[in-house]
Amino acid sequence: MPDPVKDACEANFDAHSGDCSGFAKAVAGELGVTLTGLANNIVDTIRNDPQWTRLADGIVAGQQAAAGKLVIGGLKGSEQANPDPHGHVVVVVAGTPLAHGKYPFAYWGRLGSVGSKDQTVNWAWNTQDRDKVTYAAHDIPPAATG
Repeated sequence: MPDPVKDACEANFDAHSGDCSGFAKAVAGELGVTLTGLANNIVDTIRNDPQWTRLADGIVAGQQAAAGKLVIGGLKGSEQANPDPHGHVVVVVAGTPLAHGKYPFAYWGRLGSVGSKDQTVNWAWNTQDRDKVTYAAHDIPPAATG
């Protein structure tokens, strides 16, 4: 079965592996969903824009990704255990089993480094931050998956 989110992640990873927000924007854009700004702005969008549905946790995020939704996880820099001007965002993808029963699979870029492909999000944040991540889902417009 085709997986347009994972395909978009693979297609955009190399160009944006050093930029989590650029990666998330590129993947979303390929799927017909607009995201703007840096990671902190993207977290504000997924929390406050009515087109995004906030999800309870990583378990639901994984379920929504498996159901074909675009799912973004994020944490603002100011909310991290070691506050930073830069937040962090990931694109959640379908995959099992969840790490520790609660951390879904995702792709992400990493500022000043190289992100990860198809790894569980417990590797995207440290142990102090990974349970504070906000997840939200967005429908993918039919034209993007046709």
